Amino acid sequence: MKNITYLLLAIALISCQQEQQPKEYAVIYGTIKNPSVDLNLRLYDPIASESFMVEVAPDGTFRDTLRLADPVMFNAVYENMFNLYLENDMDLEVTFNKNELTKSIAFAGDGAAENQFLLFKNKNNAELMGADYKEYLGLEDEVFERKTEDYIAIVKKELNDNNDTFSQIFIDRQLEALDDFKESITAQHVEQLTINENLSPGKPSPTFENYLNYDGGTNDLNDYLGKYIYIDVWATWCVPCVYEMPYMNKIEKEYANKNIQFIGLSIDDPERDEQSWRDMIVDKELHGTQLLADDQINSQFIRDYYIYGIPRFILLDPQGNIVSYDAPRPSEPRLKELFNSLNI
Repeated sequence: MKNITYLLLAIALISCQQEQQPKEYAVIYGTIKNPSVDLNLRLYDPIASESFMVEVAPDGTFRDTLRLADPVMFNAVYENMFNLYLENDMDLEVTFNKNELTKSIAFAGDGAAENQFLLFKNKNNAELMGADYKEYLGLEDEVFERKTEDYIAIVKKELNDNNDTFSQIFIDRQLEALDDFKESITAQHVEQLTINENLSPGKPSPTFENYLNYDGGTNDLNDYLGKYIYIDVWATWCVPCVYEMPYMNKIEKEYANKNIQFIGLSIDDPERDEQSWRDMIVDKELHGTQLLADDQINSQFIRDYYIYGIPRFILLDPQGNIVSYDAPRPSEPRLKELFNSLNI
């Protein structure tokens, strides 16, 4: 009997150990309030450049299992975007209202603490950047350094306070991310000071020469002096650029007889994509002056304006001086407010 008892205990212990083995997958589930019809939750891994589509039922519920080679910081997209962290063995519940995602998102289950921390971190990052991140980047060195170090200290304290709650790999990655943030943001700060020096209002604008004109021939920036100049830097492959086009057409019609010239400046490849550029101008019924830059994003004019992403909008005065090197978009009401303030 004793041998049988020991055998049963051993089997029970082995069973418990097997049950306690971490799962080699992560589970994500939850409910979306006010879901969109036929819209699924997209989880994008920017490191591996891979996406997972989580099917969302008509009532807003979803559930999926992901086998992860490594822990992943996803860009989760459901009309709007939020960060989502998953490791194998997590069983994470996510709920939010689609109409107010940032305010309503909540986490529960295994992995909730890590994802709640991301909300805390993003909130403090938004406070650091302020309404216009360029103002933060352009602060004097001492003030910039103090604000940046204060932010890092707050985030590190939260990590330390939850040392027993967060997974160690999550803590290690967050500390590494803070080091990367400090290095990156300092480089951006140095660049912003240079931008403020070279591209502040009233400074002469960088120029371009011999850009191909859709209507024929080539043109220089100086050809358009005498009126305010609103430049739209775009490309056929840029989805946000295409989104702005109907708004640009509307603005151009409204200011057709005003003291302003509208220029669409494409950075498509002039050797490979000229026809695509011409086709889109026709397809989207673009007006104003349409030019094609000489060397895509490496064009000197683009580099002089420190343009790394598009669309970018630039406003110059009739003398060719800078009004705004990063002007409001046509879709933003404050563009017309800016035009009206200049009596355009």
